[in-house]
Amino acid sequence: MNKLRLALRQLIKNPAFSSVAILTLALGIGANTAIFSIVNAVLLRPLPYPDADRIMVLNESSGPGQNYSVALPDYFDWQHDNIVFEHLAATHKESRNLSGIPGREPERISCASVTRNFFNIVGLSPKLGRTFSEEEDKVGAPPVVVISDRFWQRAFNRDREVIGRSINLHDQNFTVIGVMPPQMTSPQDTDAWFSIMRRSNNPAWMDRSHHPMIYVWGKLKRGVTVDQARTEMKGIAARLEKTYPDTNGKVYAVVTPLLENLVGKYRTNLTLLLGAVGLVLLIACANLANLFAARGAARAREFAVHAAVGATRGQIIRKLLLESFVIALLGGALGFFIAVWLRDALIALGPEGVSRFRQISFDLPVLGFTFLIASLTTIVFGLWPAWQTSRSDFQLALKAGSAGSGDPPSARRARDWFVISEIALTLTLLVAAGLVLKSFSRMQSLQLGYEPRALFTARVELPWKTYSNREKIGTFTKALLDKVRALPGVQNAAISSNGPLMGGWQTGFWREENGRPQPSDMLNSDLEVVVGDYFSTLKVPLLRGRTFNERDTKDSPRVIVIDQAMVEQYFPGENPIGKRIGVDAGNDEEGWVMSEIIGVVARMRFHAIDEMAPLPVIYCSMAQAQRTSLGLFVRSNMGAASLSKSIRDVVNSIGPSQPVFDARPMIDRVQETWGTQRLLSFLFSIFAGLALLLATIGLYGLLAYTTLKRVREIGIRLALGAQPSQIRALVLSHGMQLLLIGSIFGLLSAFVLSRAMQSVLFEVKAVDPKIYLGVGLLLFAATLLASWIPARRASRVDPIVALRTE
Repeated sequence: MNKLRLALRQLIKNPAFSSVAILTLALGIGANTAIFSIVNAVLLRPLPYPDADRIMVLNESSGPGQNYSVALPDYFDWQHDNIVFEHLAATHKESRNLSGIPGREPERISCASVTRNFFNIVGLSPKLGRTFSEEEDKVGAPPVVVISDRFWQRAFNRDREVIGRSINLHDQNFTVIGVMPPQMTSPQDTDAWFSIMRRSNNPAWMDRSHHPMIYVWGKLKRGVTVDQARTEMKGIAARLEKTYPDTNGKVYAVVTPLLENLVGKYRTNLTLLLGAVGLVLLIACANLANLFAARGAARAREFAVHAAVGATRGQIIRKLLLESFVIALLGGALGFFIAVWLRDALIALGPEGVSRFRQISFDLPVLGFTFLIASLTTIVFGLWPAWQTSRSDFQLALKAGSAGSGDPPSARRARDWFVISEIALTLTLLVAAGLVLKSFSRMQSLQLGYEPRALFTARVELPWKTYSNREKIGTFTKALLDKVRALPGVQNAAISSNGPLMGGWQTGFWREENGRPQPSDMLNSDLEVVVGDYFSTLKVPLLRGRTFNERDTKDSPRVIVIDQAMVEQYFPGENPIGKRIGVDAGNDEEGWVMSEIIGVVARMRFHAIDEMAPLPVIYCSMAQAQRTSLGLFVRSNMGAASLSKSIRDVVNSIGPSQPVFDARPMIDRVQETWGTQRLLSFLFSIFAGLALLLATIGLYGLLAYTTLKRVREIGIRLALGAQPSQIRALVLSHGMQLLLIGSIFGLLSAFVLSRAMQSVLFEVKAVDPKIYLGVGLLLFAATLLASWIPARRASRVDPIVALRTE
């Protein structure tokens, strides 16, 4: 304890040194703690389910990047044939309108239809009531629902009498039979669970070529590995391909651990960030190592006195390491508070819709990580200076005094290499930041094919029991568009089923002259059903033909509009107007219908960049294709808040139990797709700037220290006739030599890192000469600045004063 007090006293005696050291370390540790808190929350924290590592998510695929949902008959076969899963459950994500609760406005809630064994897979028991019985999980079963804890809190204020209560969901009454515990929100933040088997007699679902957004969850038997499960499912898929070649040709099953399914796509980005912030900490440690070495040399006489009175080399090393540990502990504590302070900013920068990014906390693992890196930095920046100081010639130090004693060549070389490593690491980070920023800039300037500014969006889901035919849907959409267009400040309005960045609906198609292919050979496209002035509202130009009009009704011949991407891909060198293709528009009573192409519009980007490869788009009129899931697009100069309220009032006037949800400007949806790149760009820029600052300070500190140690030599040179410009050149050349060597190593490491980052870059090559040139010029300028001040000071040394002090 006495030694600790002595270490603290020593640091208090040198407040400037201590403050710089603690702040430098706090920035490095704080940045590392902040990034680790994200990694811990997103990737490392276990899921809140028993044996979560045994829970898998299964889907079907026809090749890399071509994953899709599971056909219900395939699920039944998987369930019957597999020997590796304790349970296989089908899940279908959806949402429904909740209405009829006294004192509450209608609202949209997130729901899932699941098989009863889904709850066995999750492994959590209800907080109240029960889950589905066998009798409630089959065709014709009574309508029952299990609700989430947060829904119970929000809608019923935790009333325990909720069990047995009837609630209205999508204009249908369901009896509440259970409440799940707070940690149960799967799949994807669900608030209500229904039995999927009640609807399993749906003819479309029983079609093996139909993949109706059903995903399968499974729980591995104990002792079964993921690879064994993948091998088993591969074999089952191969057997189904032989049995049903028309629908299951080239189709295989994909098995993914649940945690990987939820956050796997963020693993590379977060690993890169953790590596980048680790480099910042290494730069900070290199800085501190040089700082402590210089301080140790300045205290050579003090340690010589200690040695003279009997202190051993080991005792001197322990004394210096203890001082380093105190610095590290104080820097770690300050760094931890910096990380806590940054928490809200990190959450705001994170991608939307990923709940684990919203669960960043500074719990025991994060505290332990902070203490660990604080302890490791003690060794990294404290051990070498302590060892170097203990090897000093104490007799020479006693004779010469602290200011006049020189450094051994090995110490000078080590200090140079510390600065070289700082330059190399900084160059690496600057190149990485430049690549990410250019990628982000490219993403922001991406041509969307429509104008998102001054475009407001909202969603409405019509209950299918109430709006069961096209006439009723058409009456609602016409009333909605008429009233919205009459609002002040509204220029235009339209409705679609799956607008840009609002979900998707894929369909197969074929050209009439080619004949209908097998399902496995069907061409694929996105399908968009529209009503109103859709293309003009989104400002999408019509390239050929016409758009839909009032003559395109349910009784008239089927017509479609296609985008330019489909023309280029499937009608190269042809005029597609008047040609016919077979399309399934999703009308249960029709199936595949030959439809005439009446128009071609410019291509639009319907999906986020990281979701899927763009598909060509087929547009149908809502008069000819039935949809109850509606997206409203309003071109207006009104403020978002007032327009949202006006739209809600309009919908309420048409259907009082009909909620409006997901109402926001289109530009917000676009910016949401940049979430991961925005996080990478911001943090890499911060880390690179911090690294540049630390490296510049480190180079300045080294040159200032070596200049101080060479005062006598400089005085002699000046006395013998050297010009001040020659002295400046002497110091500047030292700095430029360090820059040159550091740049060589930095270029090599930057090239390796750039190649590793290629998968997260958008339309940017890993080796970009402009970025490398810009980083080189920036480092040259920083080196020149760091070198000029010591060089200028050295050139002004008075030789008489310098020689007299020696």
